[in-house]
Amino acid sequence: MRLPCRGLRLPDPAPNPASNPDTGEEFERLAAIARWAEESGFDSVWVTDHAGSVLGEPGVFEAYSLLGALASRTTSVGLGVLPSGPTVRLPSMVAKIVTGVDVISHGRALLSLGIDPGEGADAIQRLGEELAVCRALLTEEAPSYGGRFYQLDHAPNRPRPVRTGGIPLLVVADDPAVAEPAARGADGVVIGGDAREVAAMIAALGQQCESIGRDRGEARVIWSGGVDRGPDRLGDHLRSLAEIGVTGCIVSLADGYDADAIAAAGKAASAVAFGER
Repeated sequence: MRLPCRGLRLPDPAPNPASNPDTGEEFERLAAIARWAEESGFDSVWVTDHAGSVLGEPGVFEAYSLLGALASRTTSVGLGVLPSGPTVRLPSMVAKIVTGVDVISHGRALLSLGIDPGEGADAIQRLGEELAVCRALLTEEAPSYGGRFYQLDHAPNRPRPVRTGGIPLLVVADDPAVAEPAARGADGVVIGGDAREVAAMIAALGQQCESIGRDRGEARVIWSGGVDRGPDRLGDHLRSLAEIGVTGCIVSLADGYDADAIAAAGKAASAVAFGER
């Protein structure tokens, strides 16, 4: 199953008199960035999901609508959403929406789930059920599922995902506690933070995989964040993370609208060996 190794996080719309989401011009800017990412060596592009905000973010597109539109403007990059908090849509609905993106993009969709740290242990159990529901809908014809938070009763998901084995499932969280459900139901974890926090996640995921007899290499750890001071600093940072076991990155740029900055970041990321599979 193909997972991203070098992703670019698209910027949220920036105030610009020449560009307004209401006219569609802001979408054209974001579509151009996605194409520059393809040309610069990135293998995935990501947009932020702000649906969990109380009032939302002014001027920001609904994440999955934007992803579907970008599917028609790109040809090779994976397409994913980074939740900024807990998953606010039912997992069955998320699976259905992302399946549509997968069909439109000819097999390039990525599905990621977030958590609400304020829920404590409930957040971990809920995440485990969300992963199980999504995996079932992406791989089975008419799955049933009975959990504490979610239930399915012979639920169809058609059209089916393009790829055999379904769509890659990722968890976006910094809490090592997510390692338990991630080891059981995810293909990878996306984590921000410094090297110490990343190492803690890698260790926790390794322990959980060992406890259930899963190959540690089947659950990847992808770092997400930005690095100041140019592409050389980015390359050095990514190499240091690859040495401790990180197998991919999702890069945020200070000037995410600049084609030259995207090209330089893509070149720096492409020079890092992440142990791809």
